[in-house]
Amino acid sequence: MTQQATPQPSPSALELELQALEAAMYNTPERTGDQIRSLMRRAEEQGDLRARATAHLMLGGCALYTGQLPAAHAELDAALNLARGTSDQRLIARSLNGLGLYHDRAGEYDRALQAFLDSLRHTQASGDTTGSFRALNNLASLHADTGNLAQARLFHEQSLHLAEDTRSPILRAAAMTHLIVIHSRQGDTQQVLDLAAEHLTLIGEVGPPRWVSTVLECVSRALLQTGRADEAAQVALEELEQARSRQDEEGVSRLGCAAAQALMTIGRLGAAATLLQDSLRLSQQLGSRPIQVLALSGLSALHEQAGDDREALRYAREHHALEREVHQKEVDARSQLLTAQIRLELLNRESEIERLRNVELAEANQQLRDTQADLLYRATHDPLTGVANRAHFNQVMEDTLHALTPGELAALVFIDLDRFKWVNDSLGHPAGDALLQEVARRLQQTVRNTDVVGRIGGDEFIVLLRRIGVRSDVTLVARKIVDALSPPFTLGGHQITITASVGCAVAPQDGLRGDTLQQHADLAMYRVKRSGGNGLLRFDSAMGEPGTEQLLERDLRGALERGELILHYQGCYELRRERLVGFETLLRWQHPERGLIPPATFIPLAEDTRLILPIGAWVLTEACRQAVQWGFPASGLCISVNVSPLQFDRPTFLETVRDALHSSGLPPRNLILEITETLVLRDLERAQSHIRELRDLGVQVAMDDFGTGYSSLSLLEALPFDQLKVDRSFTRNLGTDRPRVTALMAAMIQLAHTLNMTVTVEGVEEPAQLDSLLALGCDHVQGYLFARPLPPEVAAQLIPDASPDSS
Repeated sequence: MTQQATPQPSPSALELELQALEAAMYNTPERTGDQIRSLMRRAEEQGDLRARATAHLMLGGCALYTGQLPAAHAELDAALNLARGTSDQRLIARSLNGLGLYHDRAGEYDRALQAFLDSLRHTQASGDTTGSFRALNNLASLHADTGNLAQARLFHEQSLHLAEDTRSPILRAAAMTHLIVIHSRQGDTQQVLDLAAEHLTLIGEVGPPRWVSTVLECVSRALLQTGRADEAAQVALEELEQARSRQDEEGVSRLGCAAAQALMTIGRLGAAATLLQDSLRLSQQLGSRPIQVLALSGLSALHEQAGDDREALRYAREHHALEREVHQKEVDARSQLLTAQIRLELLNRESEIERLRNVELAEANQQLRDTQADLLYRATHDPLTGVANRAHFNQVMEDTLHALTPGELAALVFIDLDRFKWVNDSLGHPAGDALLQEVARRLQQTVRNTDVVGRIGGDEFIVLLRRIGVRSDVTLVARKIVDALSPPFTLGGHQITITASVGCAVAPQDGLRGDTLQQHADLAMYRVKRSGGNGLLRFDSAMGEPGTEQLLERDLRGALERGELILHYQGCYELRRERLVGFETLLRWQHPERGLIPPATFIPLAEDTRLILPIGAWVLTEACRQAVQWGFPASGLCISVNVSPLQFDRPTFLETVRDALHSSGLPPRNLILEITETLVLRDLERAQSHIRELRDLGVQVAMDDFGTGYSSLSLLEALPFDQLKVDRSFTRNLGTDRPRVTALMAAMIQLAHTLNMTVTVEGVEEPAQLDSLLALGCDHVQGYLFARPLPPEVAAQLIPDASPDSS
């Protein structure tokens, strides 16, 4: 999330004059220093505290660019003290950044790290993008100096991103300079040479000469590593003369070491010795321990090459002692940055120069990092497809929308697969999982690396386009997504073609909040889905806002996977003996925001969207499992499950019932399937076939809601039902002054008994109703007079201890 910029006071006239000298400070630091001192004296006379702080800061920069480290330290320290008196966050950050550069050059890595981190904190608080770039770029350089190249690359990627956002040539030049240094530390010689060839002109045009020297030092070392010692010596010696001409003592000492290495390789030991001695002397004067380490190492190797073992050993010992001191600072710096992940490196070299490593600790740290990375990945990614999960996607989306600047656009593409349920039902869940994985792979290949693909549940995917040029680009990307999903998928030897319903929404026009943008993309997708699917649509304000039904459908699509669907159970009682004979299974939806949603609200929606197919299969399996857990096979109690028309119509319905019985271990005689008259009338021939097959299997079949249709009496004779369930609308008027209702109830009970069916009457709530049904010879009753629908843990309390022959 982008920090809001802190308002900065307007610069004074002296500050403006100092700022005008900044470019000259980089290129001619010696001459510019005199002008800065003159302006600083005027600032002291006028009492301009910020101008004084700025002058000390720039003088510190001049000293850094000429390699005068002690002077740089004094000036930058003074700048920081004055800046803190002004409470100017940006000025404090720049002073800290300059001090960090000094400590880095001096090999005081712990202090450098703290200074850069403090600088970054101030720049982020003040919204100073350029200052944040400086801090990140220098953190990358620091980690490269301390050998933590992986962390260096991470900081560098962040700084390069800021440089590209600001489109500043000098920031890009700085970033490329540091990247070349990182590749040099990693030994990527060809990368060093390629990057230098591409970016050295820009670095020379906009950056200070010091950056050019740094790049050419890396180039010289890369040439030497590729066996081109003559070219390496030439590059280093030519730039060495440039450094001498501008009195850059640090650059002279560094380039001297690089040139000496090349000269030693081609046998010019005398010239190399002179350069190394000069580099050692200058680095000692500057207090730059990293360069001293380079010079001492070179002198040890040079004397060993010349056959002077005594001198070689003396320099090796000095090199070893200093390197050990620098190395300790390096370990301290890593410890502060990586918290508890400490790497200890010990010297283990023959003749006191070979480093020792604590392998066991290094491996443990690596395992810890791997474990942390794995846990982070699992927390942010969908375990099946590997794309972002709902929570992580929403966080990235919110961050992206908050970071949008005027003129920038972002977009959401909502994708719903049109035939996924068919794949699951026809080929099985393993094939469905394989399809989702392949869809995720195609989506990731279709969009850019900067975009984010997420799975938000079931067969729904969503894509965040983080930066787009114009609004019409969203439709082009959505079309590419549709085209990418068009080729057939190979699943278990079968070639399957699917289509998708795709909706798009664009920020900021269609919303600047993640939930709003997602609702609008979902609404566009919903329109495509309702019109038959296989298409795409971009949200338009004329569509209006998502309605209650559409929002409910969106939530219902993932309710089963999220464990929001639950079962309640209502007891069914034998009327004559008033004892429990079983339970009817009733579906409920425990919505995380809306609470308990009754089935009358969401079951029709599930039917319309065909979500009832996976939901119904789950209800059947879960009810059978619960019946076994309650001991129904031994007690003789039965579990009743309502069957959806869509389920009953499927050719595989009988197989679904067999699977539920087999997986749960419930005997078929303990299962009652309830179907409605409307369901039967859809296809009488199929209904007859299914009911016979179910009865052959041993499952009981009941006609539910009897008496609400127009052909119920004829259906009873045509279909072999085991039970008849009379709708509660008849029960309501029993025991009242409406004798026709009692007569009709008596006729239905007598007809059912004539056809060898038992009768269950629903909705019994009053004792008078109970008395009437008892007189009419009713078999079973359900209703609030006996038990309401209850969650399983409460319903279990209604089950008596029963033996197998008690029924």
